[in-house]
Amino acid sequence: MLRKTVIIITIIVFINVLLSCGIDEYYYLPQVPEINVTTDFNTNATVNFPKIPDDYYYAACYTIFYRIYVSSHSTQNSSPSEFNLISPYLNNDYNYLLQFTNPVNTSATTSTNTFKNRNFFKLEFEGTDNINMLPKNGGKLLIDFPTTVGDIPFASLNGERKYLLRSSELTSPEPSDDLYFRNTPELYNLEYATDKNKNADVAGRSGDNMNLTYVAMYIAAVGTNPNNFTTIYSKPTFISVFRLPNKNS
Repeated sequence: MLRKTVIIITIIVFINVLLSCGIDEYYYLPQVPEINVTTDFNTNATVNFPKIPDDYYYAACYTIFYRIYVSSHSTQNSSPSEFNLISPYLNNDYNYLLQFTNPVNTSATTSTNTFKNRNFFKLEFEGTDNINMLPKNGGKLLIDFPTTVGDIPFASLNGERKYLLRSSELTSPEPSDDLYFRNTPELYNLEYATDKNKNADVAGRSGDNMNLTYVAMYIAAVGTNPNNFTTIYSKPTFISVFRLPNKNS
């Protein structure tokens, strides 16, 4: 009888070991549907980001990734057919990220390096953070890039307007006294754009009349893996490419 008891206990322990050594649970976050994003030329966009279901208890909020591109091409069109004209870097980034934005492609998973390796940074909002402006409870975000000289691009959620800011992760951004998304000589300066300690968020270009700037934006849900506390992201969704208004005439 004792021998049978020992055998049973051994089997139970063996099963528990097998279960504990199994494949870790896969944590993911739902993607913002492409149909939830509407654009008006390259000046406005509306993003209806949905409430993240409570089952995704490890979700924190949403975040927007951006990268700025220097160009000589003037356009109000925000369609991919214009991207190579605006900047070959923009076209390359957009085409590379298609594998991640494609909702049916399950083999390409978004990680911290997906955008970081292509010099994308996280968009910020003046006077608040993503938890308030991009909450996991969802909302309708209006993004506005005005065309009037001197105006500042902003976003509004539930009527609350906040100016858009370049990332605070930049070491020594130029212009140092103006982190708004406005076109300035410092922003399209090739030397600053190629200096990783300055405008690492800018894809600079050499050539004549390279004095315009555009910004591409993507939205993704963000959370924390409960097993190893690493940051996880949903598949990103392309928002649009916006043209930055001139700070001065």
